[in-house]
Amino acid sequence: MKVIRGLVAAVLILAIGAVVLVVALPGEKIAKLAADQVKAMTGRELVFEGKVGISWYPVLGVTTEKVSFGNAAWSERGPMFTADKAVIGVDVMAAIGGEIRVKNVELVAPEVLLEKTTDGRVNWDLSDGTSPVVSGQSAEAQTGGESAPTSVTSTASQFESFALERLVISDAQVRYIDHGGARQELSGVSLAMTWPDVGGAADVVIEASPFGAPIQLDAVVAAPLALIDGDVSAVELAVQAGGGSARFEGRAGIAPEASGKLAVSASDAAAFLAALGTGGLEGPLAVQGDVTLTRAGVVSVRGGRVTALGNDLTVLADVDLNGVRPKVTAQVATQALRLVEKEGDESSQSGEAAPVGWSKEPIDASALGLVDGTISFAAEAMDLNGIAFGKTRATVKIDRARAVARIQEMEAYEGAVTGLFVANNRNGLSVRGDLKVSQIALQPFLAATADLDKFTGTADFESRFLSSGETLDAIMNNMSGDGRVEVGRGTIEGIDLDKLLRGDVTGGTTVFNSMVASWTIADGVLSNRDLLMKLSRLSATGKGTVGLGLRTIDYVFSPQLNGPDGPSLIVPVKIKGSWSNPSVVPDLEAAVKRSFDKEIKAVEDEAKQKLEKELGLEKKEGQSTEDAIKDKLEKEALRGLQNLLGGN
Repeated sequence: MKVIRGLVAAVLILAIGAVVLVVALPGEKIAKLAADQVKAMTGRELVFEGKVGISWYPVLGVTTEKVSFGNAAWSERGPMFTADKAVIGVDVMAAIGGEIRVKNVELVAPEVLLEKTTDGRVNWDLSDGTSPVVSGQSAEAQTGGESAPTSVTSTASQFESFALERLVISDAQVRYIDHGGARQELSGVSLAMTWPDVGGAADVVIEASPFGAPIQLDAVVAAPLALIDGDVSAVELAVQAGGGSARFEGRAGIAPEASGKLAVSASDAAAFLAALGTGGLEGPLAVQGDVTLTRAGVVSVRGGRVTALGNDLTVLADVDLNGVRPKVTAQVATQALRLVEKEGDESSQSGEAAPVGWSKEPIDASALGLVDGTISFAAEAMDLNGIAFGKTRATVKIDRARAVARIQEMEAYEGAVTGLFVANNRNGLSVRGDLKVSQIALQPFLAATADLDKFTGTADFESRFLSSGETLDAIMNNMSGDGRVEVGRGTIEGIDLDKLLRGDVTGGTTVFNSMVASWTIADGVLSNRDLLMKLSRLSATGKGTVGLGLRTIDYVFSPQLNGPDGPSLIVPVKIKGSWSNPSVVPDLEAAVKRSFDKEIKAVEDEAKQKLEKELGLEKKEGQSTEDAIKDKLEKEALRGLQNLLGGN
């Protein structure tokens, strides 16, 4: 019992001593001592404006009105932060011993200014004191190799007696200015840091909503003093946002620099990325890999793996963060890539029929302006919304929102594709292509790309095109270009030209030996006038148009039997309508007229000779029967008029 009574007495004495101390030392005195301590450690002024009073609860210390903390010596933009209100807690036991040690700091509605100079100095580097010191450099390095006139005391040693156990910032406005670079501003930021042992680890929690959705960052810094001195420390970072999370474990410094393992997991990629101010993905997202950020501003990714949109990709990349846009050099590979349109659009959900034609949804090409650089891509197989490709090797170069994709190798429908494709979003979206295709199987290719399944055979073709527009529908309707195709032996389903020439219009299949054609494209309409198809017993020519924008066809095939004196019978076939359901009908009227032109002309000649004989026409050289009859009628009319008037 004596021991207990002694302890209680000791506690009471300490409490009474603390009260007496606080009463004896007015708030202004404590604030001044705290400011002197901060100045000694950082070389910067801590200024209290307005009234300073005593705080009893929840923190023993002082409360102040507006307070400001000085900026780096090289800055010309005023204090590093100002706050409307501050609460500063002190170490009671140290105060009893005659020393003021700040343990808790709470700042209300501060305005924080973060700056970075063009030579890499940052104003949150507290090691600069009154003489700017670049993070990570020794005094000797900063004086060009000469010895400094005075010894340099590290910030860590200045903080040895520091006892800031808790720092709380609420409703902060943070401005970041990179001189010669980006400027950013955040509001509604809160921070809570606990650092019970100056030589131990610190826990930091930051909350903000920079893009509308809340983000929380939890960090554990093993050696905060090492960071303050410009060195690196073991760190653990975890970000929670939009139902997803990102975690980093490794080492980092305030230079900034970092090296460690990164892992991202989000069940809803769209919500997670939207909270971070970006987008472009839907569905689950997973990322992992070894990441390094150097002081020179270069990020390297090794052993990277990305799972997104149902695909697994391996990534090796270097990203230079210096400049207006990040510059990327990357290699991306996958075993199988599959990209499909999202399901459940508004028309299907409302029960309305799906629209026919190309999509009129705006194309978001803003991603072209996010980075510059070169990306190499390799895939063993691809499915691009139902269009299948095999082994593919390509390189994409991006420069100021203009991407040039060069296809070195692409297997497609038993054939091969090479060429380039350009997408330019510098001033509205435009596209250009120059493609060469060899030995591609027509039936599966046309079925996948144009809903046409009536043609078979293998083809070689080349095509150049240019267009612009904000939707796929606009691009197809604005297209211009030209091309040429050569097809070997193949078939046309739905019509048998040989049977048609014998009067059978019941359909069937046309087998041809070869087909060649060229075309031009203007305003989304493909025009062809020189199609030539050769069959075993006949041949065919063709001309007409294909509406690339409207997905229509208006074409005439003219098959013909070949006689000793040329074509003996021609039956034109009209193909007209939509791509998915065109009508195929023979033009029998034109066939009869074309086939019996000689017989009709013979009958006409015989009639004219009989008429000339009966009228007694005398044709002049080169004069037609019609003109001779006209002359004769004029002469007879003149003779009759003269007789009527009494002439000779």
